[in-house]
Amino acid sequence: MTTTTLESPITATSTLLPDAVMWHAQLDAGGLLRVRIDRRDKSANALSKAMLEELERLVAEIKRNPAVRGVMFLSGKPGNFIVGADVTEMRTMTGGAEAAELSKLGQRVFEQLEALHVPTVALISGACLGGGLEFAMSCRYRISDDHVKTLLGLPEVKLGLIPGWGGTVRLPKLVGLLEALPMILTGRMLSGRQARAKGLVHDMVPVEALPFVGEQLLRTVMKFGSASTIFKRPIRSLAARLTEAFPPLRKFAFNQAEGKVRDETKGHYPAPLAAIEALRAGFRKPLAVGFAAESAAIGRLADAPVTRECLRLFFLQEDAKKPQEFADIATPPITDAAVLGAGAMGAGIALLMAQKGIWTRLKDIKPEFLAKGMATARKLIKSDLQRKRITPLQASDTLDRLRPTEDYAGLKNADLIIEAIVESLPIKQQVFRDLAEATASTTVLATNTSSLLVSEIAQGIPHPERIVGLHFFNPPHQMPLVEIVRTDQSSPAALATAFALTQRLGKTAVIVKDCPGFLVNRLLSPYMNEAGWLLLEVGDPLEIDRAAVAFGMPMGPLELTDLVGLEVGQHVAANMHAAYGERMLPAPLWAALKEIAMTEPSAAKSLLIGKGKKKKLNPAVLRAIAKVRQSGAFNIPGGTLSREVLTQRMIFPLINEAARCLDEGIVSKPEDIDLAMVFGTGFAPFRGGPMRYAETIGFSQIVETLEKMSHGRPRLAPSEALKRRAGV
Repeated sequence: MTTTTLESPITATSTLLPDAVMWHAQLDAGGLLRVRIDRRDKSANALSKAMLEELERLVAEIKRNPAVRGVMFLSGKPGNFIVGADVTEMRTMTGGAEAAELSKLGQRVFEQLEALHVPTVALISGACLGGGLEFAMSCRYRISDDHVKTLLGLPEVKLGLIPGWGGTVRLPKLVGLLEALPMILTGRMLSGRQARAKGLVHDMVPVEALPFVGEQLLRTVMKFGSASTIFKRPIRSLAARLTEAFPPLRKFAFNQAEGKVRDETKGHYPAPLAAIEALRAGFRKPLAVGFAAESAAIGRLADAPVTRECLRLFFLQEDAKKPQEFADIATPPITDAAVLGAGAMGAGIALLMAQKGIWTRLKDIKPEFLAKGMATARKLIKSDLQRKRITPLQASDTLDRLRPTEDYAGLKNADLIIEAIVESLPIKQQVFRDLAEATASTTVLATNTSSLLVSEIAQGIPHPERIVGLHFFNPPHQMPLVEIVRTDQSSPAALATAFALTQRLGKTAVIVKDCPGFLVNRLLSPYMNEAGWLLLEVGDPLEIDRAAVAFGMPMGPLELTDLVGLEVGQHVAANMHAAYGERMLPAPLWAALKEIAMTEPSAAKSLLIGKGKKKKLNPAVLRAIAKVRQSGAFNIPGGTLSREVLTQRMIFPLINEAARCLDEGIVSKPEDIDLAMVFGTGFAPFRGGPMRYAETIGFSQIVETLEKMSHGRPRLAPSEALKRRAGV
C-alpha cells in the first residue's frame, strides 16, 4: 500500500488524510473510496468540532481528486456507527454563542458532503444517533443492517436541545413531516427494519452482507450513473401527502403537535417547542432558512437551565457505566442464567436476558405458571415484531434461548440466577437454600425483592458472599433503573457480575447498601404516605395530584398508588413504619380503607375512579376520610392548602429522607440519589433530581419550612442529617 498526495489523480491503492483521527480513507484503483469511521481517542465514534473539521478536509480532498468516483462510509467500531455529537464539549462551552457556531460548522460540513459530485453511501451498523444520523442523511444513500444494536434517531430533545446539524430540515424530506415530528419531539429511535419501512434508509440487509451490498451499490451507480431501479421507496399515505402540500393542513399539524407537547410537558421543557418552530421555519424552504432557525434555537437552548440539568443527568448516567470500584475486577461473560418466578416481573427479566444473547431458564413450580410467563414473553416479542423493532429471525432466536422448567436441573452451569418470586421471607429463604444445593459455589445469586432485606434472605445460606440484590422496576423491559444491593457480606466479584449484567441489559445501575426499601422505595414512602395524610386535609383531593404533576412528576401520588395497587401500598407503608418508626407513621386513611375492603372488597380497590377529566375520588375513599375525621383520634388541621404547600408537604420529606440515606452510607454521593430518583420514578428531570433541587432552593429553606410544618406533625421534623447540610 502506498501513500501519496492528492494533488494529482491516484491510480494505485492510496491513503487519504494519513493523519486522520476518525475518518480513515482508502482509495482503490477502481475509484472506490472506503472511509472507516473509527475515532482513535474514544471508545465510541462521536463528532467533536475537530472531527467535523477533519471531515471537512476529507470532503475537500474528494472534491479535488478526479480519481474518486464513489465513497462508502462504514464504522470501524462494533456496536456503533456514530453515536452523535461529542457531548463532553458542552462542558467547556462558554455559552449559547459558541454552541450556535458549532451548529453552523456542522451544517456547513454536511452541506458540503451532500453536494459532492460523486455518490456516497452510509453503511449503518450500530447506534446512528443525533449528529450521526444527520451525517448519514447528508449521504446520497443509506443502508442499515438488521442487528439489534442498530438504532437510528435524533434524541437531542432528551438533552434539552434540538438537532442542530440539519436534522430538522432533512428528516422531513426523507420520511415526511408527520413521521418526522414525533421522532424529533420525543427522541424516538428506529430499528433498521423500521427505518427502511419509513424511508429513512434505502435498504436493510443482514450484518454480514452490509459491506458487500454497499460496494455493489456504488459500483452500479459508478457504472450506470443511478441506482433508481434498485430501491423502492415507501409511498407516504394520502393524509401525509396532503398535509405537506397544503399550508392550512401543515399549520394544523404543527398546532396539534404544539398542543400535545404543552399538555405532556406542562411547559417545563423548551426544546420540543423550539424544535417545532425550527421545523415550521424550514419546511419546504431553502436550506439556509432551516439551518438559521436550527442554529438560533441551539444558541438559546444551550444557555437554558433545563438543558444544563438534562446534560448533567446524561453525564451522571455515563459515569454510572464505569464505577471505579469495579475497574480492576475482571468478570467472565455471562452465558447461562436463570430466573425463578414466571410472573410478570420474572418473565420480563428473563426475556430481557434472552434478548441479549443469554441462555436463560425460566423456573416456576407449576406448569400453568410457566405457561403464563411464556405467554407474557411471547406477547412482548409479538409487539416488537409488529413495530418492526426486531426481525422474525431475532424473535425466534430470543424464544429459543428462553427455556421454561419446573426443576433445578442444569443450574450448576449458571453464571447468575435471579429470584423473582412472592414477597415472603420464609419462602425466599427456602428457595435460596435450594439454590445453594443446586448451583456451583461461584454462581451469583440475586434477589429482586423490593421490601425485604437481602441480608435476611441470605441468612444461613452457604457462601453468602455471592448473594446480592438486583431490584428491577416494573415493567422491567421499560424501566431504565436497577438497584444493585450490597450486604455486608456481598463480595466485590458478585457485585461486579451483577453490574456487568445490568450493563449488558442496557440498564442504569445504582449501587445501594442493604436497608428496608433500599433507596428508591425508601424515598418514595414519605412522599406517598404524605399524600394519604393530605387527603384528610384538602377540600379538593385531586389537587394533590395536580400539584405533583405541576412540579414535574410524571403522575401524582394518588394515581401512582392505584398503579402500584392499594394493597401493595398498604403493605409497604406498614413495613416502612416497622423499620423506621414514627416518621413513617402510615396515614390513618390506609387502615380505614382496609376496614372497608373487608366488607366491600370491590368498592375499596382504588383511590380514584373514572378517566381523564372525569377522574374523581372513589366514594369508598370519601367514606374512609369522613370516618377518620369523625373519630377525633388525629389532629387534622383545617384551612385551604395552596399548591405550593402541597408540593412542599410531599417533596420536602423525600429530601429529608434522602439526607438520612447519605448519612447512613446507603449511597456514596448525592448524585446517586438524583440518578436513581429520575430514572426509577421519573422525578422531574428538568429539576435535576431531589438533591439538585434542594441545592437550588437551599437546604436552609427546606429545614425552616419543615420545622414550621412539623408543628402537630412530628413526622415532618427535619433530620439532623438535613440540618447539617443546611449548616444549622
